[in-house]
Amino acid sequence: MFRSFLLCILFVTATFAQSSSDRLAFAFRSQASLDPLRMIVVGEVVGIEKASYYEVDTLSQELEVDTRPDTVTIKVADPKGIRVGQTLYLLEKNQDHKTFRDGNIVGMITVKSVYQTTFFGWQVRGEGYLRLIEDRPVTAARLLDTTKYDEAFMAKKKGDHYFAKGQMEEALRMYKHSVSLDPGSPDSHYALGKAHWKDGEGYVSTAFEYSMAWKNRERFSNSQERLLFLVDYLRFLTFYFKIEGKENKKQLDLMPLVAKEARNLYPKNYEVWLYSFETSFLNLLHSNMADTGMDGRKKRDEWSDRSEEYLQKAYSLRKSDYYLHKLACEFYNLKWKETRGSVKETDYRNKLIEHGKLLRLYYTGETTLSEDLLNAIRLAEKQSGSF
Repeated sequence: MFRSFLLCILFVTATFAQSSSDRLAFAFRSQASLDPLRMIVVGEVVGIEKASYYEVDTLSQELEVDTRPDTVTIKVADPKGIRVGQTLYLLEKNQDHKTFRDGNIVGMITVKSVYQTTFFGWQVRGEGYLRLIEDRPVTAARLLDTTKYDEAFMAKKKGDHYFAKGQMEEALRMYKHSVSLDPGSPDSHYALGKAHWKDGEGYVSTAFEYSMAWKNRERFSNSQERLLFLVDYLRFLTFYFKIEGKENKKQLDLMPLVAKEARNLYPKNYEVWLYSFETSFLNLLHSNMADTGMDGRKKRDEWSDRSEEYLQKAYSLRKSDYYLHKLACEFYNLKWKETRGSVKETDYRNKLIEHGKLLRLYYTGETTLSEDLLNAIRLAEKQSGSF
């Protein structure tokens, strides 16, 4: 089903012609509510769209209720104060007032994009469940707050400048200032975490800042920054776990969640699949050490299958990364040991040999290879007659 509506030109013009003080709205959650929320009017809803009947998802069919969110388009005069991930409130005008000073909240949306068009100016696209709204004028508003988003953005940009020049003390100072102005900004927390890491302050400070960026990840300013963060977070979490060891169960449980989101958002990115493989492999190793019995074997089999699936996907995207082949050799060496005497032994041994050859071919000398791993590759080659 598709439904959209355009507001009266005179009505829109009158609304946007108001002064900043007139754009203050008092919104009520219900007609019986005596405690209004103070908001700033940002624009008018000009379109509400829903997918066609033939695109109804499985959950909607099972429940016999349409569970898909509506897509809302809002025309705004000034995008200042609006950001991706923000919640906007949709207000129905109180007919006793000439302006939208008072109104009832009839819906909420999450901002997905803010963009400028040639003919219609600034617009906002968002998603929400708007069952109460019919084809009638509805205004959009944001909560009145004291967060200084523009100042925080400029402080973060200054921090980026100092970071690029290697002036870490100044970069840290500006990033911390940006976070103080906008504590919910994932961009600023991510930048501060990177600066802590590069400045050598240790992984504890980085872990905190990255966790805050993860918590507020829906607010990232753009998809590229979000991708960089997810990859860096996966890289950091694997390092963090290796440093603290098996006692850090919290980090081990978090890694698959970050990896899953990264795969869903960026399925063609090599590093996403590389760290998905490493994450699953670490969980496999941990389950080997901790789990016993039938449930433990089932869990190990699941992690093993995921590890090999992600390894193959990463390998299909890039074949020249020695680190991938190093991890692959460690994985197949483990599987070779576990399947001695079974029909799968030869298969895993051959895969160990294959990735061992590629490891030697692409090895850069950046890190020291384990002598135990090299000996395992030599033994596999000797047993297969390819040594």
